Amino acid sequence: MRASTRCAVVALLGACHKDVTAPLPPLPGQIAFVSNRGPLQQFDIFVMNADGTGMTNVTNSLARDEWPAWSHDGTKLAFQSDRSVNATVPLDIFVMDADGANVVQLTSDTTLEGEPAWSPDGSKIVFVSNRDAGINHIFLMNANGTGVTQLTSGSLSDAQPTWSPDGTKIAFATNRDGNDEVYVMNADGTNPVNLSNNVLAYDDVPAWSPDGTKIAFMSNRNGGEQIYVMNADGTGVVQVTSGELQAEFPSWSPDAAYIAFDRAKHIWVARADGSQAWQITSGNVLTDVVPRWRP
Repeated sequence: MRASTRCAVVALLGACHKDVTAPLPPLPGQIAFVSNRGPLQQFDIFVMNADGTGMTNVTNSLARDEWPAWSHDGTKLAFQSDRSVNATVPLDIFVMDADGANVVQLTSDTTLEGEPAWSPDGSKIVFVSNRDAGINHIFLMNANGTGVTQLTSGSLSDAQPTWSPDGTKIAFATNRDGNDEVYVMNADGTNPVNLSNNVLAYDDVPAWSPDGTKIAFMSNRNGGEQIYVMNADGTGVVQVTSGELQAEFPSWSPDAAYIAFDRAKHIWVARADGSQAWQITSGNVLTDVVPRWRP
């Protein structure tokens, strides 16, 4: 399943479309992302202004640090890493201040734990683990790592959970229908519903818009992997990016006017209606992926 591979995050990605020569508009806030642009080319988490300036390595570790997830007040980042001193642990979840200080390890199981996402009130973190018979499923824990509860189960994989802004729903990717689809469920794991419902394509990596009315996601339904947006009930699907190269890992700007994504191993930003896109990062033999816009 494609969704289950995201815990081993970085597939190399691909390039954009319309009118990229127009001046870059003022873009709000900051974007966290994963890059190997450090001195030893290990994957670290970086934070930059949304126009690509002011880039800072906030993990700066010899470990593989990936999948940054902002708390909804923007003060903390959760992430997955293999930095644990226990060599049998493939990935665990950590949390740190937005500037990289005060790193705390939240999980210490001998199985894989990754793809964290904060609840809107900051009290919970939803994540993916294969502690249930080696199959990736979605779990919930308190923000300090206690009180772990399993939300999904079964013989097939669930991954990439993300909270609705009101905290009542969790969207996620799953192959429980035999192909990758985007589902939504109640925050307690009940009432899972297939939103993308496209048996001829894979659809994954959902991202809620800040007002909760739309979900961005990645799909190959028209050929190569591109970014799409649908209403929160799965209706009204609109393609945002196009072109020969892939676009992956969408993330909304706080004002919902833009969507960040990665393509051709760099971070891009597109207008949410797909009318323009700009490459934000650049450089040779580098990989910049998994952008996450600061709330």
